Amino acid sequence: MTAPEAEPPTLLNITDVVSGPIPPRVMNLSLPNMLHTRIPEIVARKGPPPWSVRVIADERNLVTLIANGPGTGNRPHWHKDFDEWWVILAGRLRWELTGGTVIEAVKDDIVWIPRGTVHHIMNVGDDLSLRLAIAMPPAVHYFSACEQCGYTDDGPRAFW
Repeated sequence: MTAPEAEPPTLLNITDVVSGPIPPRVMNLSLPNMLHTRIPEIVARKGPPPWSVRVIADERNLVTLIANGPGTGNRPHWHKDFDEWWVILAGRLRWELTGGTVIEAVKDDIVWIPRGTVHHIMNVGDDLSLRLAIAMPPAVHYFSACEQCGYTDDGPRAFW
C-alpha cells in the first residue's frame, strides 16, 4: 500500500525580487508567459471545446483561458488558500455555489469566488464560452459535490 500523495505547500514568498526598473526578462515565443497573447489565435489553434490553456504561470499568478461548449463545464471544487476570479470573454456562464447562491455572467463580466466556496461552472448559453481564470499557485483543487446541480461524484483526491 502506498502512502497518499502529500499536499503541495502553499508558498507565499516572492523569491525573485528586482531592485529597480529593468527590461522584460522573459521573451517567450510560446505560452505561458508571452508578453502579448492573442486570444483569437489560441481559439483557432485549439479548435472545438472543451479545452484550457495556461497563459501566465509564475510564483504568484496562474492565468488560464478556458473554453466550454454549450451544456458543459467544470467539476465542482473549492480552494483552501486562495480566492479565484474570472473575466468572461464570450458566452453565458452559471456559477452554482455553496449555500445555494447562483451567479450568471456574460461577456465583459467579472466573477470573484472566495476561498472555501464550492463552485460549479456551466456554459448555459448556446455558443462557445471563454473565460480567463485567475488563481494563485499551486492552485490545489478539492473536488466536491454540487448540491444545487445534483453532481454527486466527488472525484479523486489528487492535487494539481
